[in-house]
Amino acid sequence: MTRSFLLNTKAEILKCRNTAAVWLTLLGAGFIPLVNTIKCLARPDYFIPKVQSDPWGVYLDFNWQIAAGFLLIMYVVLLTSLVVQIEFRNHAWKQVFASPRSYADIFFSKLVTLHLLMVCCFILFNIFTLLSAFIINVFQNRYNFSFHAIPINLMFTLSLKMYVSIVSVMIVQYCLCLHFSNFMIPIGIGLGLFTAGFMIRQWEYIYLYPYLHPMLIYFPNPGLEASAAQKGMVSAMGWSATGILAGITLTVSRFEKG
Repeated sequence: MTRSFLLNTKAEILKCRNTAAVWLTLLGAGFIPLVNTIKCLARPDYFIPKVQSDPWGVYLDFNWQIAAGFLLIMYVVLLTSLVVQIEFRNHAWKQVFASPRSYADIFFSKLVTLHLLMVCCFILFNIFTLLSAFIINVFQNRYNFSFHAIPINLMFTLSLKMYVSIVSVMIVQYCLCLHFSNFMIPIGIGLGLFTAGFMIRQWEYIYLYPYLHPMLIYFPNPGLEASAAQKGMVSAMGWSATGILAGITLTVSRFEKG
């Protein structure tokens, strides 16, 4: 059973080769570091004073605040649609359900593929962030990145927090993509829910709203109690578990297999 699942997961990963999902992962990981590289090289007079006290800490914050505030949600919404749409676009769901695989196997193999792509995006994001800082330092050594130790522990902690915060959104979007065959509907719902979150961000129970978890966990929100970020982490894990149960139920109850 385990060997079969691993082989099926490998097959799902191979389906993603040379697809937009891979290019989206590369672009999503490199876009923010590239923009910040250009900003720091174009305006050293503005950014050098800001990073003097803690070059790595401040520069990591430059990158993560954009990711947590906007691009992580965008990446996950697009990624889930692209990966699931492979079957709809090729009319392959009928073949998938006709194969000697369990419903759980079908559901989790694609879910694992999504997780692996997202983990790759996080790893590449950190690598590109380091590379961008060193490139900046080559052209403007007054940033002093080379004179300070790379904060590996901080990078790992931030990545882990953001990963936990976004998993729930990925699973919710995955369920939507399984339900709707149209590529744009899950994207529209995801972006609509994300936009709606800004309208209710001062709600006292906003930590229950998965589409604002990355922002809530990364940014301090003066309008909420101090424990809101911790509650958001717990809520994210709860949404993930609920989404998995809903997704399996949705997969099993499909009336039209393909």
